[in-house]
Amino acid sequence: MRRISLSDAVCAQLGEYYTFALQKWSLLEQTRNQNHFFVFFNQYGQAFYPESPYLWFRNFLKKHQLRYIKFHDLRHTSATLLINQGVHAKIISERLGHASITRTMNIYGHVLSKADKEAANKFDLALPFLAGIKPKEPERYSE
Repeated sequence: MRRISLSDAVCAQLGEYYTFALQKWSLLEQTRNQNHFFVFFNQYGQAFYPESPYLWFRNFLKKHQLRYIKFHDLRHTSATLLINQGVHAKIISERLGHASITRTMNIYGHVLSKADKEAANKFDLALPFLAGIKPKEPERYSE
């Protein structure tokens, strides 16, 4: 068990969902588990079966014609996005629950090397400017 921080946007969405869940929960008085309040529950107020999130995710991918990935791959996607945003590897390691930063570096080292190359390229913008040479403008992507 570990604690991780959630973004303000996720907390707001969970707050809205919690209000919805409480309303729905009270409608399930007859069938729900009287001893537990499950934030995410099935139509009877009971906990989901363990494979339910995976099945929902698989159907979501099919419905939206997205490439199939394993549910666990979302964990890797999260780590990769955080690396690309410049989050320190130690923080990512703790969020993933790795025993050491070494494990994180072994798994995501290839992504970190790309981020390092991008960091090195940022000197191209800063150093010529310090030398009095106008820096090149970064490439812009058009949508």
